[in-house]
Amino acid sequence: MLRWSVLLGALLVTAPTIWAAFGAQTISVSSALVHYLVAVPIVAVLLALVRLAARPAAPRRPGTAKKPTPGEPAP
Repeated sequence: MLRWSVLLGALLVTAPTIWAAFGAQTISVSSALVHYLVAVPIVAVLLALVRLAARPAAPRRPGTAKKPTPGEPAP
């Protein structure tokens, strides 16, 4: 699933190439489009890793708490 953040992130990453194609006209538009299309899945994976790292920890299910060993104080 594509998110707006992925598309905008890919646009930000490929901004120099987009400028070279449309502003300075030093490279072809098709080359800039290929760079953008390559950047989209790369940015999607990177943002997915950021979302995964920023996600709160899953709560423990009841009954899965660690039982104290003998000699260890109970929580």
